[in-house]
Amino acid sequence: MQRPQHGGPAASYGVYCDMLATSQRYPFDRHPCWSDDRRSVWARIHLPVARRCNVKCTYCDHNQDSACHIPRPGRAARVMTPEEAVERALKEIRARPDLRIVAVAGPGEPLANPETFETLGRLHALAPTMKGCISTNGLALEENVERLVGLGVETVTVSMSALSPGVAAHVYEWVTVGGQRLRGLRAGREMVRRQLRGMGRAVTAGLHVKVNSVLIPGVNEADIVLLAARLAEVGVCLHNVIPLVPCGSLADRVPPTGQELQRIRALCARYVRQFHHCAQCRSDVVGVPGASDTVL
Repeated sequence: MQRPQHGGPAASYGVYCDMLATSQRYPFDRHPCWSDDRRSVWARIHLPVARRCNVKCTYCDHNQDSACHIPRPGRAARVMTPEEAVERALKEIRARPDLRIVAVAGPGEPLANPETFETLGRLHALAPTMKGCISTNGLALEENVERLVGLGVETVTVSMSALSPGVAAHVYEWVTVGGQRLRGLRAGREMVRRQLRGMGRAVTAGLHVKVNSVLIPGVNEADIVLLAARLAEVGVCLHNVIPLVPCGSLADRVPPTGQELQRIRALCARYVRQFHHCAQCRSDVVGVPGASDTVL
């Protein structure tokens, strides 16, 4: 199956992604965060080696047991060293025949921590048949794509909840770029620009890209739909709209209802395939999300 040229018509990407999904090729056949067939998915392990974060989301309080994603989903009881993470991963791989995916998803931003690359590199050398996976806010994705490919990463999930800089300014309290902390419209503009460029480069490199968007009532309902259309143009194959879990500056914000969530997903589905099985999991678990997860 030939992948469309990056930058081509959005429709061609949609056809490609639908063909990939219906043909049951990886990651749509086995990855638990991509597949609609929950009967045959592999287990995955999230290794919590990323302590630092380069972005402050409004729905995160930056506690150690929180992630830059959302507070309970993405949390970790503690941060492991690369040595501890590799040892635990190899132990789990030996014990679980269905464990085929090794991922780093937090609790901070994986690409802002050298421990992420050290951990994935060691595991790629010791267990080269494992599928590598990463979750990121996308700020530093563009300059790390080739490095991730070399470490055996095949799937990338980008947390992106806004397309317009004005809305992004309400999603991110600050963004750190080149040692400088940006706020407001400047932060929103730089964040969106870097996320889109990073995803484009990842798609060009042959990585499968999924986007997680946190639905924040009163902030980004309309913008997420516009984002979905843009994601199709970039070449993103899967979109996962998830409900806000109130925390941080948005601790008092009311999360979306199930009906509101489904309405936005239906609108986004006009542009890019939607994922409906997200368990908003921790960054220190092993198993199948929503079915057999065990905290490390």
